[in-house]
This record gives sequence, structure tokens and C-alpha cells, in this order.
Amino acid sequence: MRAILLAAGRGRRLEASGWTQPKCLLTFGETTILGNMLDALEQNGVRDITLVVGYQQELIRAAVAPRDLRVTWVENPDFATTNTINSLWLARESMGDDFLYFNADVLFDTQVVNRLLAAPGSRLAIDHKSCAEEEVKVVLDDTGRVRRIGKKLDPAECAGEFIGIGKFERAMNADFVKALRRHNEELGNTNLFFEAAVDDLLADHALLEVDTSDLPAIEIDFPEDLAAARNDVAPKLLGEQPGAEGA
Repeated sequence: MRAILLAAGRGRRLEASGWTQPKCLLTFGETTILGNMLDALEQNGVRDITLVVGYQQELIRAAVAPRDLRVTWVENPDFATTNTINSLWLARESMGDDFLYFNADVLFDTQVVNRLLAAPGSRLAIDHKSCAEEEVKVVLDDTGRVRRIGKKLDPAECAGEFIGIGKFERAMNADFVKALRRHNEELGNTNLFFEAAVDDLLADHALLEVDTSDLPAIEIDFPEDLAAARNDVAPKLLGEQPGAEGA
């Protein structure tokens, strides 16, 4: 099992909070978003990591260096003008077999990874909740199969939020790479979220949910997300005081 972590972006929407480094290096207690993510992988024996980097990549490389991991580094030089669909396309050489996928700005309970690995088939971690416009939402059928995914879906029709962590098995990955190629090379849709390519696959490939509603998790995009992470999610995960800014 390999993990692909997308950590190329600058995170401009978070700069109003005063944070200007890569979001994956946000500190919580004695760890970071990236540290929490790598801990979850190491706890489950996943040591082959592909990291897509761009903005201030030297800081991310330095943070990973002390760990005993087999890291494949992929650079997205166009991180300022592209999005996750382009970053994952650049990492396509790591999609030949089963892999775990991470948006590298998610603070989460490490049990999320346990549940994904324990469940058969390709899976997305889903938080069943009422969603606003900003969240990546999913439509599920009665069997828990994902039928639609995207930000622009009607919240009234959606079961909840895709938290940015998933598992993709190789049976669907050849078509996954074709969808990424179509968006990036044929259509020039390099500034989309990677879920646009996932949505293209849903009619032909079973992608199921793993319900993680009971596990603390938050994707940090805005200053209010960071505040929620410090005041609600981090205390549950790390036992730190609400509002603590970490080491």
C-alpha cells in the first residue's frame, strides 16, 4: 500500500490568520497536520509515500527527512495556478497499485486510516452532516455507493462531506489516470479539484463510503477552520487545551 499526499498549494485563504507556511505544517501540540498524517500511516505499516510539493517545499522535505519512510517526491511547479487535479495527475506513476489519498491539510483521528484499510474495495471517508457550499459533498445510494461528488451539488441531496481521505484500488486506477489525463491534457481543466476526475468514474466503478462521522476531522482552508481545529478537533485528538497554537 502506498499513500499519495497532495501538499503543493500555498493556502492563500489562510493567510488572513497570519500563517504563511504550507498548511500541512500547521502545529497542534507537539505535532503538525503532516506529522499526524504520517503517524497514522506508520501505525498501519504504510511506509511508501508519494508527496506532491510546490510552495515552500524545502520546509516539507525537512519535516519528513527524520522519518524512516520511502518517499517519492513529485514537484508541481505550477502550484500557484493549478489545483489538486493537476497535482494528482503529476503523481500518476504512483497510481499503478492500491493507494491511499490525502489532501495534506486535514487534521483527523488516525482511526480514519484504520477503517479505510479494513474495508474492502475503493472507499471515501465520509462525514454525515449538513454541508455548506465550500465542502466537497457526496450523493450516496442505499448501499453506501458514491453516485456523485463535488462542491456544487445541492446540499439537500447529499449525505455529507468527503473529508479529503480515501482509498483507491488498482482495478479502477487505469480509468482514473485516463480521467485525469482528459481533464489536464485534453480539456485544460488544471485548476479543478481532483474530485472532478473521481466523479467521471462513478458510473462504471464502485466507490463506497466509510462512515467516519464519529471521528474528529477537519479540512483547514479558512481562518475559521483553523479556529475550529484549535478549539474543537485538536483537543479531542491530542488532549491539548482549546485554542492552543501548538509548539
